[in-house]
Amino acid sequence: MRKWVANQRKIWLALVLAFGSGALAQAQVSFTAAQASQGQQIYQAQCAMCHGTQLQGQSGPPLKGDQFLSKWQKNSLEDFYYIMSTTMPLTAPGSLSQDQYLAILAHVLSANGFKPGDKPLARANLKDLKFSAAAQAAQGPATVVSAPLPVKITGPTQAELNNSEFSLDSWLMNNKGYMSQRFATAMNINRSNAKNLKRVCTLDLGDLGGFQATPVVYKGVMFITKENRTIALDATNCKKFWEHTYTPSGPVALATNRGVAIYNGMLFRGTGDAHIIALDANTGQLLWDKKIEDSTDGYFTSSAPIVWNDLVFMGEAGADWGIKAKMHAFNVKDGSEAWSFDVIPTGNQEGANTWENADSTTTGGGSMWTTYSLDRESGLLYISVGNPAPDFAANYRPGANLFTDSVIVLDAKTGKLNHYYQQIPNDDKDYDTSVAPVLFRLNGKLYASVPTKAGFLFTYDESAKQQVYKVPTVTIKNADQPPTAEGTPICPNYTGGSQWSGPSFSPVTRLLYVNSIDWCGVVKLGEVRYVRGQLFFGGSMQLDPIENSKGYTTAFDALTGRMLWRHTTDGGVRKASPVTSTAGGLVLVGDTDGTFYVLDANNGSILFQENIDKAPIGAGIATYVVGGKQYIAVPAGNTSRGATGVNAVPSRIAIFTLP
Repeated sequence: MRKWVANQRKIWLALVLAFGSGALAQAQVSFTAAQASQGQQIYQAQCAMCHGTQLQGQSGPPLKGDQFLSKWQKNSLEDFYYIMSTTMPLTAPGSLSQDQYLAILAHVLSANGFKPGDKPLARANLKDLKFSAAAQAAQGPATVVSAPLPVKITGPTQAELNNSEFSLDSWLMNNKGYMSQRFATAMNINRSNAKNLKRVCTLDLGDLGGFQATPVVYKGVMFITKENRTIALDATNCKKFWEHTYTPSGPVALATNRGVAIYNGMLFRGTGDAHIIALDANTGQLLWDKKIEDSTDGYFTSSAPIVWNDLVFMGEAGADWGIKAKMHAFNVKDGSEAWSFDVIPTGNQEGANTWENADSTTTGGGSMWTTYSLDRESGLLYISVGNPAPDFAANYRPGANLFTDSVIVLDAKTGKLNHYYQQIPNDDKDYDTSVAPVLFRLNGKLYASVPTKAGFLFTYDESAKQQVYKVPTVTIKNADQPPTAEGTPICPNYTGGSQWSGPSFSPVTRLLYVNSIDWCGVVKLGEVRYVRGQLFFGGSMQLDPIENSKGYTTAFDALTGRMLWRHTTDGGVRKASPVTSTAGGLVLVGDTDGTFYVLDANNGSILFQENIDKAPIGAGIATYVVGGKQYIAVPAGNTSRGATGVNAVPSRIAIFTLP
């Protein structure tokens, strides 16, 4: 008997060494076929819109396959259950019963190859069980499908980038130019003829998921990004030239990507596994790949970078996963790091004393979500920084929590802090400052304006380093009331205000044009529990019915904040796209029902509108001139986490011009 026991121990030890504890844990998991079948039905009703009907992932991450198993292999089923039951469904976290969440978990297990048994999955046993740890797929070569460009691209040069705000024939950055004004000087399409616009082509990209990248256009070639795809196409007729597909080498917390930077024949973009990569703009071939952080901890890079004086600037995202974010500058030639700045200060760094738990491994945050602005005259880089972690549980992290919910201003050459403005100290409602500040000069002064998810537009006088005004862009309710366990009604909810939808400044009208979402909800405090690399919330947000939400495009006097006009969509149709204004007197916006609007910049009246196949518009609209003809490119089909309740329509690019 002793010999038999000894042999069994040897076999057990050999299994552990050969396969890891996950293989043994798999044998202990028990759920019934009926439980998994019930879970499949609940999943299709509650989860499939974000995670895909086959759990393949679309706006939400995949819930099956090597990437999923690799991401969760070190966590217990209890960890997965906790994240799922406290943060999902997105519109009503925690609203399902324990049995329903267990059934969904059984469906996820079944989809990942676990076999059903005689006993249903029970909550009490989850902490002792793990997902089977399939071997992490090695990074394969990125794929490129290509056709030659009509011209060889060797630029734009630094001189061309310096002139990007005024260039007619290009759209060189996510926000047009360094000042992030999203203003185009083209006037061919104007108030008098916009009604005659016609769609000349549509390129169906064939996939769902986030689509929030404003197209970059140079020499008649357009560059767009999806989660892992970078595509070059003809900016006049939608003909595809090449497509590069990136293969992540690690877990992906969130794959949303907001665009490329272009410089000297190179493209730069972030990835869902926290890399920054450089591509050849002519062929799509990979030039270099720099890993910034370990995506297992929840890091990723979603911002559209910008380039200045041979440096490419990129910040980290993942605040809602508990990261401690940094801002970086990399050398364009090889991706080597030039400097970094700790957005969550520790030790003796400025701002560390605003975190009573500064040395804790379970406080942090500070995502950089969209893109950045730069004042070339001063060489200062303007960066918007998102919420602290854990979300909602402000008492867990006493203090102002610098530099979260702030605009920080760094020396672009050195990364040294120059000054900052914090919009919300000790944020308890996930009210990120996420869009790049708009920089503009009026009456000899430089100003910086930024709208936030909290539903306010802030403007600062840069010469005095003082706030000029703070005006609401949506309904404000209980902004200063803390969350409670019973629930605190608030307006806006954390998908409201201005998320990635950057404003536009027109030097012609001297107005700021802001898109915002008016949508309320109920915020609740909950358990604070850190699970590495997973959403780190100390509560939840219950969204009001979608049909109660509205979308606004509002014009504000840039110097005073006085509202001049407002265009409204209601009945659940929201304004999620960044705004574009033009010298032709136009304001270009899109909504979540797929309608592209051309508004009069003076009064907000509709000059033209067309629905783009019911594909939600969440990306910025670019306009440019090729061969003397002005075009307008509208990216549609955004089905990201932040676009709750929209039509699931594959992404596409639609290009308009005058007949």
